[in-house]
Amino acid sequence: MSFIRVLWRAPLGLAWTLLSHWHWVWRRFLFPKRWRDSYSTDIIGRWGRGLAWIMGMRIVERNQRSGPMGDIIVANHMGFLDVPLLLSFFPAVFIIKGEMRKAPYFGRALSKHGHVFVDRGSEASRRSARAGVRRVLEAGERLIVFPEGRASPGAERRPFKPFCFIEAERQGKLVEACVIDYLPDRSQLEWDVNRGMIPQLIELVGRRRTTVSIEYLGAFVPQDGAADAERIRELVEGKLRAHDAERAPPSADHSTDH
Repeated sequence: MSFIRVLWRAPLGLAWTLLSHWHWVWRRFLFPKRWRDSYSTDIIGRWGRGLAWIMGMRIVERNQRSGPMGDIIVANHMGFLDVPLLLSFFPAVFIIKGEMRKAPYFGRALSKHGHVFVDRGSEASRRSARAGVRRVLEAGERLIVFPEGRASPGAERRPFKPFCFIEAERQGKLVEACVIDYLPDRSQLEWDVNRGMIPQLIELVGRRRTTVSIEYLGAFVPQDGAADAERIRELVEGKLRAHDAERAPPSADHSTDH
């Protein structure tokens, strides 16, 4: 059955991706004055919601979000499913690892849609990414950031890179944090950064249903970017450890009545 799901979901996901891209292309072609300099966050959001449905995702909201939506959305990074999950609630562009720019056809499409690329090993690329973040925020668009820089399946989080918090502080923009978790056991969906992306995507596509949870931590304007980045990291890690404690089986009682 998993093989059959791959056979229909993979082509449908590809078709949905191409349709979403060409919808944006034709919109810009037909209405050049209105859409020439616009980002495509509305279309990206619809693409994410559609992809979540195609992949059989079941999304659990642990709480209800309230207040204004953040200009920068930050979340822990578990794996590929984080993308359609967040786009289901926050239409936005992403900061994406630089190697995706080299992907045939799709790299160019991602660039045209306004996503920001960064190669963590290149100082020039990091400078370019920082400039890209500034442009997105100054244009009044929303940006999704995984401040750890790479996926990590456990509760322990890597340090959050503070630049987006610092830039939000400089521009007076709202940062909204979220906690992502995979249910019932995130280790079943562990994203291995040492394995190829395509084999892991095929495994995800073949699953009958995947349950993912999101918890909203509210929006705020940073007052100390570096300190706020560390505070949010600790808050997210604490939430994930609390999830683990909730899932842990009760300890056996070995006491004996006499």
